[in-house]
Amino acid sequence: MYQQAEPLPKPIQQALNQIAHSRALLYQAACRDKIRKEIDELLNSGMSHQEAIEALRTNPPTIDPTY
Repeated sequence: MYQQAEPLPKPIQQALNQIAHSRALLYQAACRDKIRKEIDELLNSGMSHQEAIEALRTNPPTIDPTY
């Protein structure tokens, strides 16, 4: 029969939760950095701010979530 695993000790569970949260924050920061670089490249190519934002809206940059 199926034997239920014992729960992890609270400090270990808290550490795992903090790691998971940190990973999500790092992913968000990487996405923001990618968008910032894209905007800088578009502005340097001669686009206006409005044109650059519209270009990103129609073709948003993506980052592989399995980084």
